[in-house]
Amino acid sequence: MNASRIQGDQSWKMLVRFTTGLAILSGLLLGAAFPPSPLYFLAYVALIPFLILLERLETYRQVLFYTYLMALAFHLVTLYWVGGFTHRRDPYLMVMGTALVLFHPTFYWLITIVYFFLQKHAGVTAGRVAFPFLWTSYDYLHSLSDFSPWISIGNSQAYNLYGIQIAEYTSTYGPGLFVLIINVLLSVLLAPFFRNTRSLFSRNSLVVATVVVLFYVGPLFYGIIAVKDRGIPPSRDRLRVAIIQPNIDPWEKWGYRTLKWKSFQDQLSLLLNESKEVAARNPELIVWPETAIPYEIFSSRHFVDSLTLRKELDSICVAVFTGMPAVESFDSAHSPVSAVGTSHANTFFEYYNAATLIVPHQPLGQIYKKVVLVPFAERVPYAETFPFLVDVFKWNVGTGALNKGQNQIVFQLPLRSGENAQFSGVICFESVYPNFVRTFVDRGAQLLLVITNDSWWGNTSGAYQHAAYASFRAIENRRWIVRCANGGISSFVDPTGIVRESTKMYLQTSLVSDLNLSNERTFYARHGDLFAQLCVLCSASIFVIVMAGKLLRKRT
Repeated sequence: MNASRIQGDQSWKMLVRFTTGLAILSGLLLGAAFPPSPLYFLAYVALIPFLILLERLETYRQVLFYTYLMALAFHLVTLYWVGGFTHRRDPYLMVMGTALVLFHPTFYWLITIVYFFLQKHAGVTAGRVAFPFLWTSYDYLHSLSDFSPWISIGNSQAYNLYGIQIAEYTSTYGPGLFVLIINVLLSVLLAPFFRNTRSLFSRNSLVVATVVVLFYVGPLFYGIIAVKDRGIPPSRDRLRVAIIQPNIDPWEKWGYRTLKWKSFQDQLSLLLNESKEVAARNPELIVWPETAIPYEIFSSRHFVDSLTLRKELDSICVAVFTGMPAVESFDSAHSPVSAVGTSHANTFFEYYNAATLIVPHQPLGQIYKKVVLVPFAERVPYAETFPFLVDVFKWNVGTGALNKGQNQIVFQLPLRSGENAQFSGVICFESVYPNFVRTFVDRGAQLLLVITNDSWWGNTSGAYQHAAYASFRAIENRRWIVRCANGGISSFVDPTGIVRESTKMYLQTSLVSDLNLSNERTFYARHGDLFAQLCVLCSASIFVIVMAGKLLRKRT
């Protein structure tokens, strides 16, 4: 009896280790497919162990446990950097980063709980059919929230330039769906071998393998044709653009009394000197990064500073697009939840992460105020619903309680030819939202700028992931992307997603390039997330059909 019990305990331990290993292996493989890793092809097989495991589970509790393990491993590989543990070790950042990595994996329960329900009540085939649509629906619905689509599964293919050209129709959701379908098909192909019930060369296996090849090769074939046809055509609508990468340490940018702090005047002098140098190469637009101007220089209390800056820029005779803070004042009765009070009891100030176009010898134009803010770092998610949390999460480096902008602006840039170029600038985190970016193009933007400051986390994966995702925005809209980062990575990305020029991290430098302006409006620019919405419809339809069948069986 004791020997039998010991043997049973050992078998149980081996089973737990095996199932735990399958879940963790899937998470690690999926994470390894994301930039900066070049192993994007791993995404096509990463979920096979997890899918095989899901089909063996018997209870919802098991599904929750193993889903969390898989997603946690995935997060640890892709988002290890968000806590800043390898750079600066800011306590606030470490707490919020840890909370994100530990809590966010629970979101994936939404996928697997529905999958398990379908499998339990309609069979394994129903679950398999639904799984790719469920995950794609999750990625889409997640992008509509105050949280981030940073690790949507389609983003794993950012380096697969031929394979993601279909993004001009589907955004990241098309490549992501294909990744998921191939994972499911391969799990169908391989699962029987764990039970020794099917030969590798059976007719069904060969059919499944053929479908896998078609799903993988189809997008590649389209991508090769799309890249070849587009190239960089000659165009009279050319614009020479310069990027300034100042490489100012963001931790010292507002450091004031710290030893390494550059005064605001020194920071502006650096940018102006670099701009004067690149002006000799005759650009029509110079781009400065996010918060390049580190204080609200165009507010009334800094009137003299703004005049001095305008005089310097007028002497360069080149338009400058720059990031900066912006501020609005309110009385206490009408102040937003994130407004900051002053010693004057009835006066509150609302701060924005903003950008503007400064054209020589012209009045200051529109100020674009960042609409999509970084959760917790810039604003508490759903701050209007939970206003008491705003003070708790105010950060001490110039951010933490910012307000959202409301308008997506298309700037008009006067050219030397007498015509205007139309462009839009997105700020940092906004560039990972496909539908948000495509709205600028739908409103007439011929060129897209991304200004950012990715230096907060050191030379870790975050900056490389953010830079890689620009290829998706270029393909979705068939627009040049001008990416200007404070400490890197700055780049010029062509409409096929190819990075034509780029900088290294933590280097003070500049780039100049000639770009094409485009008035083309892709299917995605015109229709947005229609493909993803169809995936949601498919998921809902499968669920409704299964529920209806279950109810009918109960009645009969």
